[in-house]
Parts: sequence; structure tokens; C-alpha cells
Amino acid sequence: MLALQVWQLDTMQKKKNIPVKLYESSNDVGGNCKTITHGEFSFDTGAHRFHDKYDQVTFEIKNLLGDDLLHINAPSQIFSQGHLIDFPLNLKNLFVNLEFRQILKVVYENCIKILKINHHPNNFQDLAYQIYGKTLANTFLINYTKKLWGQNPSTLETTVSGDRLKNLDLSSILSELFFKSSKDKHLDGSFYYPKYGFGSIFSKMRDSIGSENVELNSPVEELIHDGRKIMAIIYNNGKIVSDVEIIVNSLPINIIMNILNPSPPKDILDIIDSLQYRSLKICVCYLNKPYFSQNASLYFPDKEFPFTRIYEPKNRSKKMAPNDKTCIVIEIPYTKGDKISSQPQTKLYEDIISKLVENKFMNKDEIIDYNFFNMDYAYPVQEVDIEKKLKHVFSYLKRFNNMYHIGRGAEFKYFHTHNILFNAHKLVRGII
Repeated sequence: MLALQVWQLDTMQKKKNIPVKLYESSNDVGGNCKTITHGEFSFDTGAHRFHDKYDQVTFEIKNLLGDDLLHINAPSQIFSQGHLIDFPLNLKNLFVNLEFRQILKVVYENCIKILKINHHPNNFQDLAYQIYGKTLANTFLINYTKKLWGQNPSTLETTVSGDRLKNLDLSSILSELFFKSSKDKHLDGSFYYPKYGFGSIFSKMRDSIGSENVELNSPVEELIHDGRKIMAIIYNNGKIVSDVEIIVNSLPINIIMNILNPSPPKDILDIIDSLQYRSLKICVCYLNKPYFSQNASLYFPDKEFPFTRIYEPKNRSKKMAPNDKTCIVIEIPYTKGDKISSQPQTKLYEDIISKLVENKFMNKDEIIDYNFFNMDYAYPVQEVDIEKKLKHVFSYLKRFNNMYHIGRGAEFKYFHTHNILFNAHKLVRGII
């Protein structure tokens, strides 16, 4: 997608008569946040949901979707060592499912932590041990991080999880239990979700600027510049847009750098070539049963499972599947060239189902059908010292005074939806 971000542009566009054009490479808007319909079932390309973090963002999304925006309360769980652990962590549930020696270690580590002077963590593993203690961190976070990012947590930045894993330490759990002091609204499992799937947010945005202003199946091939300004866009097999005023890019940064004409200097391209994205294979299983679970998401940190997370769309909105059926979306992270990337889909599917059946999540005869989808550029890999690299890259990009960048891929940061929408809001207001 290469376009001026359309969020909150409806009224602003009309008020100031601002022409907007969106160029989308696929056959629909939304990028990695699409909602797909398969027969009776609908599902998102990932476990997307919207948290109430910024009042202005929440207000705008409510205005955009109206009654189609649902408020959901569906907590998640972690399946580890044969036990389902509440997530966010619940003290009683945690102690019931941990071994006695583990409980003693957790209590001891968190008591010692109070007496220690914390140092500045150098990487995610350091941070996890410092905040959560080694026992809790090793039980849940470390293995999950290895699976999700494909790297040892000691090689990853402290920001790699965003704010997703805040307040998992014992002191925060106790504080929430006795004083209800947590300020993180999403920790109670409540969130907003569109009635007809997460992709409807972006469909509504498309409608707000008018479908005539959206070019689908139109990949951007070149950005012509004079060293200070983007002068023209070449897209869809040679079509040219020469009256370019402002570009807001949401393409992954490596793509945008490689379509600049003239090309960036070699040292910049070398940095770009060193950046890594984690992709996802998404296996969708359609089931002949009303529900698979009652959870928003199920997390699988143990190595024996080839996947990291399962989400059930029906637990977000009952409109996503028939009353007597459901589907589950299974996420398998990979890096191009690794074992998962080259594994045949049939073999991967068999491995997934055998583990789910073996652990009594489902019976094989409940499966109606399945299919796979691929999602590139799902996660920008936040390696240690990534900020130094990005500073050099964005210093170069700042010379183009009419181009801005927003989103996970474009900014190479692990943002959540509410973060991206908030940044889009600020950006649009700053531009206009």
C-alpha cells in the first residue's frame, strides 16, 4: 500500500478539499489486516483486535464503525507443559498449574528482585529475567520469543514485544489482585472488535474517501526523485503519476528503498539488506463443532508445537461462523530459507493436527476442511542495536520532504493497531 493514510480523513478531506489517492498492490485494502471469507466462515489474517489506549483513536473508530464495533471480553490462555495458564497471569490459576518447586522459585526470585538495584537491560532476555524472574521468564516468555522471532532472546531488543507483556511479574499480579491498580486496560481480556471482522475497519476507510480514489491491484514499481522530493510514481506496469504532492508510505522499508530512482547509496542498501522480517504461514481449520475454546487466543511456547498461537474468530464475533460450526486460525512463524518455509503444507498440517489431537483440543473427525495463507512482513525483527541502523536509514529518507512513513513495515517497529492509528492521526494532522 502506498498512499496518504485515510484514517480520519473523511471530514478533513471534505472540509479542506484535499484529493487523496490510494495505491494498493492486492485486490483489497487492509494489507496484513484483511478479513477473508471462505464459504460460511470469515477470519482475519492474524489475531487482530483493537485496545482502548488512546481516547481520540477510540472515538474515531467508534464513529467509523458505529454499532458494528463490539466490546468483547474474552481472556487468553497459555498452554504449557500440559496445562492451560490464564493470560494475563492469575495468581490462583498460576500456582495451581505450576509445580511446587517452581512456585517457590517464583516467590523467591520476586522477593530478591525487590532488594536488587536494577541495571539497564541490554536485550530482551536480560529484561525478561530482570522483571519477571528466571522461572516465570523461562516457563513462558523465553521459548515463546524464540519461536516467534526465530532468534535467541539475548540477540533481540528490549522493545521486541511492544507493551504486550507488561505486568506479568508477581508484584504486578499481587497489586492488581489486592489494589486493582493496573493501568493496562487490555490485561483483563477486554477489547474492541468489528462485528464483521477486523478488515471492515479498512473497508470503511476506503468507503470514506470513495472507492473511485482507490487503485486496487496496483503495485508501486518506482518512485522518481530529484534528491529532495518524490517527483513521480510509476505503478501497475508503467502507469505514471507526475503531480505528486505528498506520499505516506506503509510499504516495508526494504521495498520502498529498492524502488527509489535514483537508488540510495550502497551503505544504505547494505543496511536494508541486513534487516530481517518474520513471515507467517496461517493454517485455517474449519470445524464441525460450535466452539474450539472460549479464549480470544491460545499461546503455545513449548518447542513440540510447530505453531505459536491459535485464535478463534467466533470468540470475537458470532458473525464469523455458523452457530453449529467454528474455525481456528493457526499461526506458524518462519523466516525465508528455514525449515518451516520449505516444508510441504500437507506435512505441516499433519504435524499441527497431530499435536492438537494428542493434547485433546479436538478430534480429527471434527475437521471439515483446511487451507493455508501466507503473510509476508508480519514482524520486523528487532535485533540488538537496530536503532543505530535505522537512524542511518531514516536520516537518508528525511531528505525527501514530501514522503512520510507509517506502520510496522515502513517504520520497522513492533507497533500494535492502536499505536499505528494514533501515529496516523498525528501525522495527518501535522501534514494538513
